Amino acid sequence: MQWQNKLIKLPLKTESGLYSVSKVAAVIAAIVLAAMMMLTVADVTGRYFFNSPIKGTWELIGLLLVGAGTWGLGYCQMQKAHISINIILQRFSRRIQALMLSFTYLIGLAAFSLLCWRMFMMAMRYSSTMKGYVTDTLEIPYPPFMFALSIGAGIISLILIVDLIRSLADVVRK
Repeated sequence: MQWQNKLIKLPLKTESGLYSVSKVAAVIAAIVLAAMMMLTVADVTGRYFFNSPIKGTWELIGLLLVGAGTWGLGYCQMQKAHISINIILQRFSRRIQALMLSFTYLIGLAAFSLLCWRMFMMAMRYSSTMKGYVTDTLEIPYPPFMFALSIGAGIISLILIVDLIRSLADVVRK
């Protein structure tokens, strides 16, 4: 019974720090998304009204999408704001529901951990050579954006660990 109490307290201790980190990351993602929208509007306006589009907009939008797309995922996971369909899940007992949730957290954890690790390793390799690893038009180096993707995947991985522990505790408890 003592190990169950420790298992339950572990997520509570780390959750407040993760909440702060994920909230800051989500704010950064929102700012990046706003910048992407403004850049797109400026590019379309320049293209249609002045016949002068902004050079490299599609490259920049693609690179900024890394931050806008991954840095808000952790906060969304903490708020449990992802889309879920519980029609079938509600028919099972609470223990089975917690077990199925644990399984989905485990799959998400495996995917995002793998993404975090491989993207970090690739960014390290690209950073060491820096030769040829830039965008075509603006010649922006890829490694900083790869590190950003790794950080975003790392944040959601840590949150999924906490969710997995909490869900497994529910499986044992119920």
